[in-house]
Amino acid sequence: MLTDLYTRRALIFAFANRDFATRYRSSILGWSWSLIQPLATLVIFAAVFSLVFRIKAPELGNGEGSSYAAFLFTGLVTWNLFSGLLTLSMTQLKSSGELLKKVQFPAWAPVLGASLVQMIQVLLELGVLVIMFLFLRNISWTWTLALPILVGMALFAQGVGLVLSIINARFGDVMYIVAVVLGALYFLTPVLYPISMVDGQNELLSWVVKLNPVSWYVEGMHDAMYSLVAPPALVVIGLLVGGFLTFWAGFAIFNRWSEDIGEML
Repeated sequence: MLTDLYTRRALIFAFANRDFATRYRSSILGWSWSLIQPLATLVIFAAVFSLVFRIKAPELGNGEGSSYAAFLFTGLVTWNLFSGLLTLSMTQLKSSGELLKKVQFPAWAPVLGASLVQMIQVLLELGVLVIMFLFLRNISWTWTLALPILVGMALFAQGVGLVLSIINARFGDVMYIVAVVLGALYFLTPVLYPISMVDGQNELLSWVVKLNPVSWYVEGMHDAMYSLVAPPALVVIGLLVGGFLTFWAGFAIFNRWSEDIGEML
């Protein structure tokens, strides 16, 4: 796998450049939308869930009160990476169908190229999050753990996305099913609420939230960026290794099932 990725790196970057140039090509604001959209979601959700449903965020790591907006945005950055890579993997493979029929190249190249651009967008969101925490004076060395956690999340999401993209190429309904599942999974991941809220409420719900792999990455980010608590080293390593193994398995499955991908698309 690593040999294939390294050998085809120029092709992956070429598809990344194409996606980077065309993603907001017809928009006046261009790449500003990559920040406007998540910030608009943040404002709406923060207003609804903090003022209407009165969800209170945990105390900041610096001990100076709490900030639901900062708590929510920390989870959103992680969730957007997961859901973005999943959705983009399916749509990008579909949109590359005509090109795959004319030119022979690995079908995963356009998927990974577009995913690189998606990760750039998430890094921009992470930059805004850092500025928010600087304003709140919620600063610690634990921030350095955010990068390996997000890398693990990206690998995990990409591995799942590769599998879903090849299944969606065969059965077009998969994309719509995934959209419904993601909608439900969003509320079963502690993005809008601290995970402590589900403890003691419903045992089944509590187990579902805690066994949800996306929750592990979101909680890791909450610990490192918001609570300024360093997750145990084994947890961070586990998130990285788990993400890599998922990516490796997804890459292997994709290669095995994509031999006639041009005809399917």
